[in-house]
Amino acid sequence: MEWFHRWFGEEYLLVYEHRDNREAECEVEGITGLLDLKRGDLILDLCCGPGRHDTFLVHKGGYKVYGLDFSMIMLKIAADAVPSGYEYPRYIRADARKLPFADEVFDCVLNLFTSFGYFEDAENMGLVAAMARVLKPGGQFLIDYLNPPKIRSELVGKTTREKEGMTITEEREINESERRVEKTITLTWDNTSQTFHESVRLYEVDDMLGMLESAGFKVKDVIGSMDGTPYGPDAERMILYGSKR
Repeated sequence: MEWFHRWFGEEYLLVYEHRDNREAECEVEGITGLLDLKRGDLILDLCCGPGRHDTFLVHKGGYKVYGLDFSMIMLKIAADAVPSGYEYPRYIRADARKLPFADEVFDCVLNLFTSFGYFEDAENMGLVAAMARVLKPGGQFLIDYLNPPKIRSELVGKTTREKEGMTITEEREINESERRVEKTITLTWDNTSQTFHESVRLYEVDDMLGMLESAGFKVKDVIGSMDGTPYGPDAERMILYGSKR
């Protein structure tokens, strides 16, 4: 079983609870400031998780948002959070490597909070190509990805914290031969423990630019945060956005 089939459940939300709705609302402000979106645009939130951004997108700009994820738990949380009477967002369960959409239907594709790099190189490239396939010509994209130079320079090998009677231990390392950052998460409570894993490919900015351009995208800019901080080795994030040629 691939690691992401098991990890993205309620335990994931506990570990990453700091990624909350207030943060999502601020990020939506950034996204809509960066992209030239129009009311009624059809947006795909690819690997949407619990859908933190989606209702804000619908409310702010009147966009029609589809969220896609593989985790049924995440999708249920997302669907349950849709306000009564809202036609959108709508949610679909699928593998991101096999997008169940016709060609050139979306005005925008978003891929947020390091939901990229889970697979091997060929499949990661295939995901970029699939994003291009479902976008209309001139359609826009934004990928919010980790920043490998910052990860390498500031990686903390092990942390432990307590939450609601549970001990959360996170162990991190970089596998340079595979160019991946690996994390083992152990949750311990009473006499019980569970262990989960994360593995994300470390693509440098030139790698990302090459993949996007070869898939038919024109990258408008690379920035270090949603508020427009310039990208560099010390930036918190690597955010790439632009349009389909």
